[in-house]
Amino acid sequence: MPRLRSRRRFLQLLGSASFGVAGCLGRDGGSSGPTTTEATTTTAEPSTTYGPTSGPDERVTATPPGDPALSPSGAWPQYRFDAGNTGYNPDVSIPTDAEEYWRLNAGGSPVLDGDRLYNLHGRGRDERAFVRRDPSTMGERAVTPLVGYGVNSPPVVAGDRVIVTTFIEVFCLAADRDEVLWRGPEMDGIHGPPAVGDGVAVVSGGGFDGVPTQLRAFELADGSERWRYDLESDAKGAPAVADGAVFVVTSDAVHAVDLATGERRFRVEARTSEWTTPVATPEAAYLPTRDGELLSLAPSDGTERWRSPGSGAPVVTDDVLHVAVDGETATLSRDDGKEVATRFFGAPHARAREAVLVSDEQGRLAAYNTDEERQLWTHQTPEVQVADVISQGVAAAVPVDGAVYVVAADGFHGLGAAQD
Repeated sequence: MPRLRSRRRFLQLLGSASFGVAGCLGRDGGSSGPTTTEATTTTAEPSTTYGPTSGPDERVTATPPGDPALSPSGAWPQYRFDAGNTGYNPDVSIPTDAEEYWRLNAGGSPVLDGDRLYNLHGRGRDERAFVRRDPSTMGERAVTPLVGYGVNSPPVVAGDRVIVTTFIEVFCLAADRDEVLWRGPEMDGIHGPPAVGDGVAVVSGGGFDGVPTQLRAFELADGSERWRYDLESDAKGAPAVADGAVFVVTSDAVHAVDLATGERRFRVEARTSEWTTPVATPEAAYLPTRDGELLSLAPSDGTERWRSPGSGAPVVTDDVLHVAVDGETATLSRDDGKEVATRFFGAPHARAREAVLVSDEQGRLAAYNTDEERQLWTHQTPEVQVADVISQGVAAAVPVDGAVYVVAADGFHGLGAAQD
């Protein structure tokens, strides 16, 4: 298969979802807690508008529920699927021939657990509200408003609970009903989602306005703090959990902290960005550097295993990993970082069994069969104008059995098996 190349260097979107900076960094006027609303379901028929509208935002204006309904199953419980941020689910298969079922104004990057989907509200709604949805249509089941400042990142499903981080604190919500189970202490500067594993939610407080940078672990059962680890510089990416440790990247180093105790396992200096999200497995921790290289470290002591060209968080499978290199997806051996397959056009988002999802800077999402090194299908997302800014691109692509959810500049897309 010929190598597919981009015409210019592709600036990859951050991981599977973009972490926004809170629009207002103040607290919510001293309110003692969030208010809640009754479960709501939108029953009106959606009407889709493309192109200029009466307002400054030209993205799709259709609201849930979407029609026809998807037939999804399976799970995608965390940002980049698991606590290690691997972006790989070996237990689901996406359609080999897909088409768009609906395109909606239905919020940000989703997480799923069986017949439940969770995300934050979309543009034009209360964007600081947490929503429980029907994954087949995105119809709302229950909504819980959170705070009056900023909610930056996707939620995390943990059994019968869902964890959401705001810019300042952590919320633990009931998965099946409109209820806040506990609310964490203030720790300004949370930019990314937590990593949840072994009954603990680990949150990176990356630093803001003189607040010390810190990594904190909270018990899922009651929100009590298990430990706190003080970082030495800003850390704004998501943490990763694997091999009994938490990995977090600061502006000048990568830290590994014991998950049970919070004791330092290692600190290795590196030319990194504070916005880096590491990927971790029991065999290695991976992180991109500011030099355009992907670095592989031993999780036990931080010893360098290898380095190879690459940018952004890689998608890591059992034997290979996919990483963006100059607008393409390169497939590397996990053992030595050497390329082992033909490159695909675009940067990687996620993988489900043998299918990898990639997108390019023109908003084109593509699925490739990695075993056969061939393209399965493509889906083009339109560009939109918000005020005087033209936007285009795919922020997240989440695969489950029978469906792919795509968060793009123009709205939320639901893809399913081709019906003809």
